[in-house]
Amino acid sequence: MESNKYALWGKIILIPVAYGVLLRVFFGINTWESIFSVMSVTFLLMLPSIVGGLTVYFSSETKARSLSYRILMPWVTIMGFMVVTLFFGIEGWACWIMVLPLFFVAASIGGVIGGWLKIRNIQKRNRMYLSFIAFLPFIIALY
Repeated sequence: MESNKYALWGKIILIPVAYGVLLRVFFGINTWESIFSVMSVTFLLMLPSIVGGLTVYFSSETKARSLSYRILMPWVTIMGFMVVTLFFGIEGWACWIMVLPLFFVAASIGGVIGGWLKIRNIQKRNRMYLSFIAFLPFIIALY
């Protein structure tokens, strides 16, 4: 039972953090600078929203029903994303100090949406929505 608890927490935290880092690295590739930009609205608003949504969506339905959990739990994942990008030198403190309030708000909005999807109980359709949402930043960034 204890190993399932750790696996669940790993899923709740690690998958959204890995998604965020992947998007950050993808948006930071120099050869695509004219197409994708780290400072795009897509990156600044969509990434934390999706990370927050994934965090709550991968949580248990009981936790996803709590509004405070939906709002605050995505902050833990954003902080994990921050730690990873600082540790590997992808971002610096100055960038994080400026963007953290925006990321917290966007992640909370994503958490509320992720919780709504989680408690709708239409698993097959929700997975399709989740897949579409995960690729949305790439699609929007092209325009």
